[in-house]
Amino acid sequence: MPNNMKVTFDKTTSPWSVDVDDKGGENRVNRGNDAQPIVWQLNGDAANGSFVPMSDPSPGFSWMGALPPAGLFSAPVISDNGKKLTINDTNNGQNTSGSYTYALRVNLNGTVYTTITRLGRATNTNPIIINK
Repeated sequence: MPNNMKVTFDKTTSPWSVDVDDKGGENRVNRGNDAQPIVWQLNGDAANGSFVPMSDPSPGFSWMGALPPAGLFSAPVISDNGKKLTINDTNNGQNTSGSYTYALRVNLNGTVYTTITRLGRATNTNPIIINK
């Protein structure tokens, strides 16, 4: 079963930022033998935009800080006319446990909005995947 996360705009920031709703624990991936999909879906006003293409120099999905081990995550795939982004997480061993910070970018009417990431500081707002 995929881990589905809603992506919206946080309009309390200036400029707006991209917000990932993972408060239900959708960003936590338990260890398993098979690759597990993680899906980000644009919602609300963000659904009027699209994820920035992966071919862009600042793509719709990128890792921030330390890169995850090779082979842990698949390449990101954007689908549904840019409204959905999916990666597969192969959390199948002790060496795949950890926290992996990422950034998302959404284009709305020619303006690109991004998640806010504060590397080097503990924060509960960083977009993060937690492999348990």
